[in-house]
Amino acid sequence: MNIRRRRILLVDDQEEVLQSLAEGLSGPDEGFEILTAENGGKALEIFRAGHKIDLLVTDLEMPEMNGFELLANVKKDFPATAAIVLTGLLTPEIKERLKAIGDYVCIGKPVGPGKLRQRIIDELRRHSAESMPPGQNEK
Repeated sequence: MNIRRRRILLVDDQEEVLQSLAEGLSGPDEGFEILTAENGGKALEIFRAGHKIDLLVTDLEMPEMNGFELLANVKKDFPATAAIVLTGLLTPEIKERLKAIGDYVCIGKPVGPGKLRQRIIDELRRHSAESMPPGQNEK
């Protein structure tokens, strides 16, 4: 799978986390276009403005619109979008709430750009393979 020019939307209310991850993923050799939003409401505005997002990476606890609400809206309005959840606390209750919305990869915070980059690549490949018609091989 070619990961070049994949558009990733990073959503986190902690500016230092958001900037660190964005900078780590947007180097010249990374092949991603990175968009950022500081909460779910801003992220949803980006989706609704017509930007094609290949993968959403979102925190859960944020003001205005949290990650659970964002994921539910994206699942409903933009179902082809893959997502990764970042969280500082992954309890059984949180896992259950996420499972009710969809099948999401969860990564504990803090996470470095290298680990996140690999998870993004893995999720893009998985999502691409799932969306292929039966009987076709990924190139």
